[in-house]
Amino acid sequence: MAKAQNREWVSLQCPDCGNRNYRKPRRTRGEYKLNISKYCPACRTHKVHKEKKK
Repeated sequence: MAKAQNREWVSLQCPDCGNRNYRKPRRTRGEYKLNISKYCPACRTHKVHKEKKK
């Protein structure tokens, strides 16, 4: 089994309600921020969640 590498963890925040629903490891340290379409249980719709640091 491979060793776990040090990864930067980021939270994904819903733009409408502001809830931080998901937490993902960030493998690359690029200049761009993650924008991923995810389901928001508070809004009960799919929204584009944006990266926010802890």
